[in-house]
This record gives sequence, C-alpha cells and structure tokens, in this order.
Amino acid sequence: MGQILKGSAMQVPFVTTVSFADRDGMTVDLRYGVAAPSEREARSELERRLINQEVYNYSISEIRRATSTEAASLNLADGSIILLN
Repeated sequence: MGQILKGSAMQVPFVTTVSFADRDGMTVDLRYGVAAPSEREARSELERRLINQEVYNYSISEIRRATSTEAASLNLADGSIILLN
C-alpha cells in the first residue's frame, strides 16, 4: 500500500467568517475563502496569517466547507486564502 506523506492531504475550500473590532468598537464581519485539508488546519492557517499581520482583535465565528457552487467559483489554489467581501 502507498505511503501518504505529511502535507499531501487533499485540500478543500472552506468559507470562514471573521469578526473584527474596529477603532470605534464597532464589529466588522469579513468572509474569507481558505484552502486546507481540514477545518482545524483552515482555522490554524487563518489565525497564523492574521497574527503575522499583527491583527489581534478578532474572533472566527464560522468555518464551514464551501458548497460545490462556492468551491467552483472560489477556485482556490492549495494553501491560499482570499477575502470574499
């Protein structure tokens, strides 16, 4: 049987909603498309990128697998994240 290498898992698209607090204390919701092997890894990658951009006042309120229609329109490359709105 073939060996599966770490990092070789099939990537699937996820749609995430991230809530940010702006300077006035208002909440802003942004949606991102994330390509990752699992929901856990999608969350980790999104958090890693937000922290790298020194964004700390956020909460991830939703992570779900994209529908087939969303997946087709997103056309995400492996490991990519795009802003949807």
